[in-house]
Amino acid sequence: MAIAIAKWLMIQQMDVKGAYLNGTLKEILYMRQLDGFADSSGRVCHLIKTLYGLKQSGREWNTEFDTKMRKHGYKCLRADPCIYTRSNKYKIAIVTIWVDNLLLFADSAESMKEIKRDIRTECETTDMGKPTKIVGIEITQSPNQISITQKQSIQKILERQGLADASPSQDATRF
Repeated sequence: MAIAIAKWLMIQQMDVKGAYLNGTLKEILYMRQLDGFADSSGRVCHLIKTLYGLKQSGREWNTEFDTKMRKHGYKCLRADPCIYTRSNKYKIAIVTIWVDNLLLFADSAESMKEIKRDIRTECETTDMGKPTKIVGIEITQSPNQISITQKQSIQKILERQGLADASPSQDATRF
């Protein structure tokens, strides 16, 4: 977010539909037919693709996404494997990923269209436009400022703990 302000980058958000269903299993894995889908044959299913709930799903989805991004010339940062960049003298493109949530950063509307096209050719997505919330973090943008907060998440925690009506001490507000 700080780089976006410093470099005057546009920010957009996308969601990958069924992300964990896109990975290909390397292991041989079988499962019983699900209730309601069983055909009374007693047969089992040989899984080829990952499913939500499998330990391997996150890793395989990440491998799949990484391959697709590299195919379009993006490089993964060594310092943070959830950030992909593609740049030259004239264009900057950054994609961040949290499971199936993507934030896209670009220096122009043309670059943003290019990033979205690259991702759409590889995955079924929902274009969510300007981000307002991602992974529990609320985002507010104005021309020269980006503000992030977790006010709603904190409020839910306070409510769960029975502290929604608690008053902060004056000392606590100094930090």
